[in-house]
Amino acid sequence: MTFEEPWQFYSFLDSADLCQFVFGPAWTLYGPQETVDVVKAITGWNEFALDELLRVGERRINMMRVFNAREGLNRQDDRLPKKFFKALEGTGPTADVALRQDEIEHAKDLYYQMAGWDVVTGAPTRARLAQLGLEWLAS
Repeated sequence: MTFEEPWQFYSFLDSADLCQFVFGPAWTLYGPQETVDVVKAITGWNEFALDELLRVGERRINMMRVFNAREGLNRQDDRLPKKFFKALEGTGPTADVALRQDEIEHAKDLYYQMAGWDVVTGAPTRARLAQLGLEWLAS
């Protein structure tokens, strides 16, 4: 799997109503290939493959983003709670550590670019929707 694929995988798990606690963030019980095998066994879709699984997850995320944009949500709504920007207390290795807003904005820029979304609004671009076969959502 490449860097950008885990979010697609977890999005698919949500789509298929598969519990992420069983699969786990390290895929210790079931990994992507086992997930493909489960889908094949349950549905009989013998041609189903990992690339299709990831595409389903990516389409789901993009459809949610289009819906949210339609409802008035945009880049400014992709934010963390204020507590993340407050320096941590204590004496451990994370004492006095806090996120900076410019770091988050830069990370959002990168994420939106990787996802094929508009960097200003955070909505999927027409080109990205077309790549996913979702051009009908562009209107």
